[in-house]
Amino acid sequence: MSGLDETAVLIFEKMVCKAWHQFVWRVSKSLCHLFRQKLGHNVPPKITDIEVTVQTQLRQLFPHLASQKLGHEFRFAHRLDFSTSGLLCVALHRSAAAAVAKCFVHKRVDKYYLALVRGHVSKEMLDIYLPIGNDTREEWYGIKMATPLRRYAGHCKTAHTRLLVLQKGLYDGYPATKLLLKPITGRRHQLRVHLSESGHTIVGDFTYSNRRDILPYRMFLHAYRLIVPSEFEYIDVRTDDPFSENDPRNKWVPVETIHSLTDEAFDKLKLGRKWYKNRNS
Repeated sequence: MSGLDETAVLIFEKMVCKAWHQFVWRVSKSLCHLFRQKLGHNVPPKITDIEVTVQTQLRQLFPHLASQKLGHEFRFAHRLDFSTSGLLCVALHRSAAAAVAKCFVHKRVDKYYLALVRGHVSKEMLDIYLPIGNDTREEWYGIKMATPLRRYAGHCKTAHTRLLVLQKGLYDGYPATKLLLKPITGRRHQLRVHLSESGHTIVGDFTYSNRRDILPYRMFLHAYRLIVPSEFEYIDVRTDDPFSENDPRNKWVPVETIHSLTDEAFDKLKLGRKWYKNRNS
């Protein structure tokens, strides 16, 4: 059997395994619902009874903070795309939520993401200006977004992403680049769409690889740093780097380091071209 045939078999096996797990999950959930109907509502919910979301996990960890009066039980200040890990701001009371919302409205919040993308990005820093709207195709509507480069894009709104190359190397033996990203605007799926349209789809992004990238154990997009200068508290938090070469699951081998996660890198990404002008003046 050739190497290509072995790869095809591996992809097919993974697709079958994923479909089987989804089928078992649905059947288990339906059975739990049936049992609860037969046995009564006093039966405590199990994990197969509950859809695993940030909301349900927060409710289990901090039940005293959940409120049925709120749409999602908690005061989420912003959202993360499904399969994106990292920092998420949740306000504890109404005044704090209003203060954080004011920061977002006046664009005083700084969000930074880490990503591992396919291929080697040629430029050290890049600004991507591409409007984003709904993908109007029936099979993708409500699931995927698109840009005016695609004839099936719906009404698009202005979107701007800036990226900084951190490292170039290999992911599972193939060329890849580690990026620090800053969304200047906040459109749905913005980072994923912009990177895909630039020819550098995020590793493990099932949706924007047209359902082809199924081998990675996760999508390699992570909300790394969040700065919220609210009137209650100046928040500046960051996480560990989940895409380190030290984790064998990442299959990441850096070959060249262009920038490290230093204050200078964040300043450069925030200021863009102004950083170079300030440096030369």
